[in-house]
Amino acid sequence: MQLLDTSTQWLEIPAMVHEAAWQREFSLAGDRVQAYLNQVCLQTVLPWLQEKSGIEPVVDTDYPEVWELVNGCAINIGNTRLILLPTEAMDKNEFRVPQEWVDLPTWIGDYYLAVEVDTDEQWLNLWGYTTHQALKSIGAYDEHDRTYSLDESDVIQDLTVFWVMQQLPAEPTRADIPALSPLTEVQAESLIQQLANRDVTLPRLEASFAEWGALLSSTWLQQFCERRRPRTNAPVSVNLSQWVQNVFETGWQAIEELFQTEPTLAFSFRREDEPEFIVRRAKRLQVGADTNVLLVVRLDPELDQRQRIWIQVLPWQGNASLPENLSVELLSATGAVLQSVQAGSQSNYVQLKRFKCTVGTPFRLQIVCADTRIIEEFIA
Repeated sequence: MQLLDTSTQWLEIPAMVHEAAWQREFSLAGDRVQAYLNQVCLQTVLPWLQEKSGIEPVVDTDYPEVWELVNGCAINIGNTRLILLPTEAMDKNEFRVPQEWVDLPTWIGDYYLAVEVDTDEQWLNLWGYTTHQALKSIGAYDEHDRTYSLDESDVIQDLTVFWVMQQLPAEPTRADIPALSPLTEVQAESLIQQLANRDVTLPRLEASFAEWGALLSSTWLQQFCERRRPRTNAPVSVNLSQWVQNVFETGWQAIEELFQTEPTLAFSFRREDEPEFIVRRAKRLQVGADTNVLLVVRLDPELDQRQRIWIQVLPWQGNASLPENLSVELLSATGAVLQSVQAGSQSNYVQLKRFKCTVGTPFRLQIVCADTRIIEEFIA
């Protein structure tokens, strides 16, 4: 790793990250704060880690819903695995780590970073770290909330030491952890049926750790997360490859059709240098009781089985600007935020950076305005 200045431990949470994380919908309202803390921690710390290490961090979180159930998120930097543990608590007398991050062989990390999040001032402080080996050897285990804790005096609070250690020959950071017995299909289905009930607010404490840990470490985790999600009418996926064949889903219209009474405005949406084979469609979205916006998608098929895609959101007819704080997010199929943009007080449009997708790749758009949240599903 390339060693840079490590004196700064306070990081500002970008306003866009704060807004997008807080507006995300989760399964359980009671877990929203914990999920929010993990989202802002991850997106704020990632750029800092890349700057300090010179290596692009890889997020190891397939299902963000897990943040509702277990605090913490995992990041890999080269061969080093970091576990971030954010909390709002101002008391730094101890560092608490959920048992899942310590006793599940597929979850454990090399280093565990304690992160204090100031939600009012929108700052976070990486105030110390420890290793998996230290948690197992000197950490105190609390069977009531299934956590390991270290006293403040046992937490290394100078992050310069952490970065120096990355330059030295590798020393053992992990203790040996026995594998858990896998669940049978009958056991897994019974456990999911028991814990997926949304009335169960703390599923991690409702079963034995052996059962719960085996569930988290298995392919049953995806089914469990899906069963925990609120029941909603799933949106129909928009197949962009069919657009090239002039096959469009209901609601997606040509700009000219939407602005039949204003042909000049419709023409203004077309760029002079736009190739003829670019496909453009728009959809009217209601984002409030009496507020509408226009979602515009431009598609440019390429010869290498990829699609170039542009996304814009514009005011509806008669409105000069978008609602303030309207946000648009590009999400992966698993819900990870890939891009986001937010309207200001006088924004007459917002747009995501142009991106490319291989044909057949699923992605989502999330449009949030006040209490309204709209998901549009796409397949490139």
